[in-house]
This record gives sequence, structure tokens and C-alpha cells, in this order.
Amino acid sequence: MQLLIMIAIAVWIIALELATPTLSDFAARKLCHAGCGAGMMLLDPTQLAARVFVWCVAASSIAMTWGLSPLPPFRFSRPRDIGVTAYLTLVSGWFALQLPPTILAPVFFADPAGAVFGKFCSRRLGRWNPAWFQQKTVCGSLAVFGLTLASVGVGYPCSTARRLAVSAAAALAEAVGGDFDNLALAAVVLLGWAWSSP
Repeated sequence: MQLLIMIAIAVWIIALELATPTLSDFAARKLCHAGCGAGMMLLDPTQLAARVFVWCVAASSIAMTWGLSPLPPFRFSRPRDIGVTAYLTLVSGWFALQLPPTILAPVFFADPAGAVFGKFCSRRLGRWNPAWFQQKTVCGSLAVFGLTLASVGVGYPCSTARRLAVSAAAALAEAVGGDFDNLALAAVVLLGWAWSSP
């Protein structure tokens, strides 16, 4: 089963890279973020093969992003992309520590949801979706809040009050985190997890 998940993640990345005529770079980036995250949530970090797979994907992708590989960078990444590097470093470290990847569900889903919903609502609602911090919009941050609320506590018990607090903190962290928004969001999720531990 783990091997099939690894193959599915690899095929997903390649398919998004090759879907140039039908899929924008923005959509491909967000689908890669969420899709790979969903796949990694299904991997068992206690298995060496799963850890090695994640490390290989991360190392090769970071090398491509920073021009250290004979392969060109992904079409949906920027040269020396801090966001991609931070995301992959976070997941690699998480697997190295053999922590349950389900705890990172808000990072995998809330962050891309914020960008997608924020951009969609800006196009549809215009001034009714104002930016409240730099380029972060109200609807985008509400999406981060909502997806965090729905996904926090997936891997551990968490009261409703704590889920609300973690979700509000996650929306704020994602907004002010800049290129390091994934790390900021992960820090909030980790604190929420530690807070919920007995």
C-alpha cells in the first residue's frame, strides 16, 4: 500500500508539471501542495522506505528549485523559491522525527485554500474582499481559519474551544508569515498539538 501511495505522489507531481495547456501555474502549485500533502498523510513515517521517499522528493525538488539539478525547476515554482523550500524542509523534518503526518493537515490544506479562495473571491467580489494585511484578504484568511478548524485535531483529540483558538492563530500566522507561512502555520499547529496533549 505504501508503495502505491509513493507512486501516486510521483505521478501527481509529474502530471501537474505536464498539464501546462490546461492548468495555470497558480493552480498547479496549489494542487501540488495539497495533493502531495494528502498523499504524505497516508504514509507511515515509522517505515524507512516512506522516510527515504519523502527525503528524496524533497531533496530533488529543492535542488531543482535552487538550480542545483540538471532538471529544470517546476513550472509552478519561482527560482530559489523560499515557500517550496520551507514546505519540503518542514515535511522532511517531520518524517525524520517520525511524527504523525495527519497533524500537519492544516498546513497541507488550509494554506493553499487561503490562496485559492482569496484569489477567487477577489475576482468575484472585488472590494467586498478587502486585503487586511499586505496581500492577504478577508476571504482568504477565513478559508485558512475554516480549513484549519475542519482539519486540526485529525491526529489527536482537541476540544472545540482549542480548535477555535488554534484556527484563529493559524489564520493570523499564515497572513504574517510571508514566504515562511507554512512554517508559521506549522508552529501554530504544533503548539495546538502540545497544548492538547495530556
